[in-house]
Amino acid sequence: MSDQLQDKHGAEGGKVKQRDEQQFSHSLGLDMPHMKDQNLFQGSEVVAETARDTAAYSGFLAGLFEADVRWDLFTSIRIPQPSPAALNFLEQLKIALIPLDPEQVDSEGELPELVLKRLAEIGAFGIKIPHRFGGLELTQSEYQKVATLCGSVDTSLTVLLSAAQSIGVPEPLRLFGTEAQKAKYLPRLAQGEISGFALTERQVGCDISKVETCAVRVAENGKTIAYRLTGEKFFITNSAKQDGEFLASMLVVIARIVDRPEELHDPQAQKRYGAFIVETHWPGCSVTRLRFEGVRGIYNGIPTFHNVYVPVENRLGTEEDGLRIALATLTVGRLTLPAACLGGLKQCLSVMRWWGQERVQWNKPIGEHTLIGEKICRAAAYTLALDAVMAFCGAWAKTKGDLRLESAAAKIIGSEWYWDVVNDLFQVRGGRGFMTVESQRKSGEFGIPVMRMLRDARINLVWEGTSEILRIWMAREALSPYIDQGIAFLQGSPSDKIAAPLYYGRMALRSCLPISSPVSTSAMFGKDYARWVRFIEASSRRLTRSTLVATVRHRQGLHNKQLLLKDGVDNSLALFSMAAIIWYASQPEMRTKPGLSELVTYFCEEMADLLSPPSSLARRIRKHKKDSMVYQLSKAITRGEYAWLEEGIVPLVEK
Repeated sequence: MSDQLQDKHGAEGGKVKQRDEQQFSHSLGLDMPHMKDQNLFQGSEVVAETARDTAAYSGFLAGLFEADVRWDLFTSIRIPQPSPAALNFLEQLKIALIPLDPEQVDSEGELPELVLKRLAEIGAFGIKIPHRFGGLELTQSEYQKVATLCGSVDTSLTVLLSAAQSIGVPEPLRLFGTEAQKAKYLPRLAQGEISGFALTERQVGCDISKVETCAVRVAENGKTIAYRLTGEKFFITNSAKQDGEFLASMLVVIARIVDRPEELHDPQAQKRYGAFIVETHWPGCSVTRLRFEGVRGIYNGIPTFHNVYVPVENRLGTEEDGLRIALATLTVGRLTLPAACLGGLKQCLSVMRWWGQERVQWNKPIGEHTLIGEKICRAAAYTLALDAVMAFCGAWAKTKGDLRLESAAAKIIGSEWYWDVVNDLFQVRGGRGFMTVESQRKSGEFGIPVMRMLRDARINLVWEGTSEILRIWMAREALSPYIDQGIAFLQGSPSDKIAAPLYYGRMALRSCLPISSPVSTSAMFGKDYARWVRFIEASSRRLTRSTLVATVRHRQGLHNKQLLLKDGVDNSLALFSMAAIIWYASQPEMRTKPGLSELVTYFCEEMADLLSPPSSLARRIRKHKKDSMVYQLSKAITRGEYAWLEEGIVPLVEK
């Protein structure tokens, strides 16, 4: 009887406790019905979660969503300066690129063997490989300058070097390989062997946890000695020279590890993924080449593996590390693309500057017409801003700083800005932009391949993660503290239930404070940029308030509000690029550049209008100073005062 009473009172007490918790959570806006599911992530998301780096974000972008503008990340670093060895290599690379005709590459769909041979001779396939293995051991920022140079010449070449060096075998081997593995493969790669990274499948893009290529364990005396690899990969760069012939001598292949192939379709089976170095001459390897409408010289294909014997010594890391290796490799490797886009931006600016002065309409150069001048100004501003972002990322990569969000941000803005500017270049060139290079040359003019540049640039918004997917991922990562605290409050320990309201209260307080950082911060970047420091801090507080309100309102359903999430991410991208350009412009080696503060002001004004557009036509008219600003700035650009922005490329037009 007493037990029954105890059970009854216990049950009633549980109900009271539950009711109190619900009331408490309601008072905080945390009554999240969807969060009561114990399993926030289902199916493939569980696997993806296990592969995530669970360390708290310490980068700049994450802080923007918590009203914590981490200026110290900028003030603690300088613009990376290339070493004499890197400068020497860049000069050798320029010379090696002289025989390369991008139009021939586009027409034939091949990179000349002579160029590939010369690249191997100067060490272009061992850029980041340590000296002790025969490589050049350049830093990330130095490697980015290589990508910028190549990006100004030919996209196919850039892709080949990127896939070989940045995401191919050298990078995951450097990060996760054993000394024996490094000693076996890195010298071969440094001498010119080409590699690639095989992750994507026909039905597997961003959701990498759905990989179906399988590695069946081969055991001897109860110990795994090898794997039998079977499956098909898709869109694998550097894989195919032609149908039936590999370009890459080795690939890093991500595969699901099983005891039997039947486990692939067993929902109850444990999912483990491994990363394997596979030599493409091994029996069972075959390949088919794919062709594309742009970047026609890339060696992309469909590698197929049929019962390929892979020794256990060729597995990178443990059987649990495959997806983690993939994600870590892609984080740093992704920086190659915006670095190459920077080379494209510099090239576009160079052509616009020349043509804006050369072409005369209505008795003045077209660059002095503000509708054209605006496009020239935008090209210059984006070039400077992306240069700043890449300098920041390169510096922090060297210190092993947290770049998870920043690399995604650089990829988004780099690819989108470049696409916008190439499109502007087409408009500036007019009918000539639609002509073939051959026709331009026949007519006695410089051959500017605008249509090829458009075709090549468009894919940047898709590969290495589409702009849409990366925005969703950035939002999910940036907002994870808010979601996690809500879950902890409803499902966690007593200490969690206390900590969660404190977190939300702290965010609410931060978002309402008059400042986000010490007042002295403004002085660190100079009085010219103090206004923009204050703007970034105020915008970060607004972003935090919006994030807090959105979390409370939509609760766990927030992850489905993709347009809302996109707005938040776009705000953070604008603020990140503004912070980067302010830091970059304040550095001693930049302060003497002519017209620098004017261009920084123009860019920041553009970003500010994007974040806080004037609400009415009357207000826009009262505020309007843009015509005079654009007129003066575009005149200065076309006169050559900003030619320093074009350094580090092979210009199409010798002015």
